[in-house]
Amino acid sequence: MADEEQLKELKQKVKALVDTKYGGDFSKAFNHYAGLGGEGGLIDREELLTMLEDAGVGNWLTRGKWADGIIEELDMDKDTSISWDEFTSVMTPS
Repeated sequence: MADEEQLKELKQKVKALVDTKYGGDFSKAFNHYAGLGGEGGLIDREELLTMLEDAGVGNWLTRGKWADGIIEELDMDKDTSISWDEFTSVMTPS
C-alpha cells in the first residue's frame, strides 16, 4: 500500500461494497470472495482482483498493482493469500 490516502480509499470502497452487497457483514463478504476459486478460507490474488473490481477500486490498468500492494502489506505468513485474520487487520467495520 502506498499511502494513507490510498488506504482510506480502499477501506471506504470495500466497506461500501460490504454494506451494499453483504448487509455490512464482513465475514460473509470475505467468505464469498475466498470461495470463488474453490479453496475456502483464503483470498488469493485473482479473488482479490474480483473484490477490488466489485468495490470500484482502481481500474483495469491499476487494479493489479493494488492487489499486489495489498497482498504484500497484509500477507504476514507469505503464502500469497489473505486469511481472515490478515483481512481484518485492515478491513474492519468502522
